[in-house]
Amino acid sequence: MSLRITVFSDVHGNPYACQAVLKAIFDDDPSDAVVAAGDICLGGSDLAACVELLRASGVVGVYGNTEGYIFQPQQIPPDEQHRSMWHRIQPVAYWVRKQLVDDQMEWLQTLPFELRFSPTGNSKDDLLVVHANPKDVELMIYPLEIEQRKLWDQVRQPDDDPALRNALHGTTASVIAFGHFHYTFQRTWDDLLLVDVAPCSMPTIDHDPRARYTVFTWEGSDWQITRHWVDYNVEEEIAALESSDMPYKGDFIRSFM
Repeated sequence: MSLRITVFSDVHGNPYACQAVLKAIFDDDPSDAVVAAGDICLGGSDLAACVELLRASGVVGVYGNTEGYIFQPQQIPPDEQHRSMWHRIQPVAYWVRKQLVDDQMEWLQTLPFELRFSPTGNSKDDLLVVHANPKDVELMIYPLEIEQRKLWDQVRQPDDDPALRNALHGTTASVIAFGHFHYTFQRTWDDLLLVDVAPCSMPTIDHDPRARYTVFTWEGSDWQITRHWVDYNVEEEIAALESSDMPYKGDFIRSFM
């Protein structure tokens, strides 16, 4: 059987990126499913609009780490990076809660941890969609060491990192699609193809302002992967953030610089 799944991630409450990506996706060939891979709200100018755009378009999704922050803003994250920024993230999480009405919060709460698409009925052929990795929503999957050195002149996650191995151990799939780490790349790990589809918004690593989505197409033997970049008016989002009363909005504005 043939199967076409479109995945994007990390909208972060940016309605301009969200609308542009959805238009591009639905103007393209029809997909069997369109998936938002978490981090839908926190960080942008109009998170309620993003939720409504996804709901109206019939998009399915998984939850990300920032959904956890929204629903449990009193709980400090376990990872060092977000824990070190918690004094700035927590007020934003409380602010987000005030922007959403009950049914929007309920929709976010129904998001599962993962979605699995099986073209053959054999789980080894599946496309698995998660936010960060198959075990949790915090541990980031980095590109290979060689690419990390190009980005930062150093290695932040070794190719044989024990924590990453633990996160991937026991996962049965052909491809894992994820976001969380705001950089578009793919790599292999044993028999798994790891595909980062992010970011739709907040391009903190490569600073390419375009929104992104990835199409996974099964045509009888394996998954074909097609990347798409979508232009939109980033200045509109920056201006909307500047005029908002979101705490620490400058941190999020700088992610576009």
